[in-house]
Amino acid sequence: MNANLFYAAAALGAVVLYLMMEPRPAPFRAALTVCGLAAVGLILSAVARNAPVPDNASVDPAFWVHVLLALVAVSGAARMVTHPKPVYAALYFVLVILAVAVNFLLLQAEFMAFALLIVYAGAILITYLFVLMLAQQSGDRANRGEDAAWYDRTPREPIAALVLAFVLLAATGDALFRREASVPWLASPATTARANIRAWERMDDMPELLLREAGAIAQSKGITDISRVERGSDGHLIAVDPSGTTASLTLISSNGDRHPITLDGNAAPANSTALGHALVAQFPVSLELAGVILLMALFGAVVLARRQMTMAEDERRAAAGLSRIDDDASLSRGGAA
Repeated sequence: MNANLFYAAAALGAVVLYLMMEPRPAPFRAALTVCGLAAVGLILSAVARNAPVPDNASVDPAFWVHVLLALVAVSGAARMVTHPKPVYAALYFVLVILAVAVNFLLLQAEFMAFALLIVYAGAILITYLFVLMLAQQSGDRANRGEDAAWYDRTPREPIAALVLAFVLLAATGDALFRREASVPWLASPATTARANIRAWERMDDMPELLLREAGAIAQSKGITDISRVERGSDGHLIAVDPSGTTASLTLISSNGDRHPITLDGNAAPANSTALGHALVAQFPVSLELAGVILLMALFGAVVLARRQMTMAEDERRAAAGLSRIDDDASLSRGGAA
């Protein structure tokens, strides 16, 4: 399959998605669904034939988890923009975010996964709370069989969104089909050494983790009475090799014996550990400030939604010929607290 057929399938999927955003008769939507599934099948076929597959993909369960999560994310994204109810669209959005975040975790990109959850599942969904709570969903009219409000039935700027999505998909497909022209990035030994040294410096800031890793190596050598890690003359717990590949330290047993231990690169902090260390040790104020902002946004959404619910109650009372809850006359009669 060539790249032109991939682009044609992507364009067909974009047109089908645009047509499904508007209310259509059931037969027409069924035909659009068949065309959309055909476009998705062509895209998946092109990806399966051209995407690089690991050599041990048949026995590696993580590869098939990647594939399953990718299918969940794509189907959830399509349902998010085609579902007529905004509440369910937000839930599908959460499904897409979770699927992509788990995919990032499997790729050992913990920062991308956490940033995705914090930014989208935290900040963006708080904004959705404003929209979903404050938008009048016309529930009473829907229960009486009348049409819903126009803003619940009409997507905003669908053409611009689909054109942007098609351009991104075409760029991704171009990178997939032309991967032989890419230039691999290889870090220089000096860059690799600096990165390894920074990892060991983070390890020096976490003495409990350092003692646990060194204690495991000491136990493999028959040393079980470890009490602490000796601090060097420079004030550090470990001494890093200039290449950054290994680090040495000295363990002190309960009887005062000294045991030199050498740690290899496997003992260095993983990505998730390094991310947690950076958030707590280097950016604690930013982390707490982000939490406070999100919490205040949540409180604001609840307060504004409560005010909207009160107005809806007043409208129902006025329609029934009763006095409003916030009427001054009712307050003077003591009818409201």
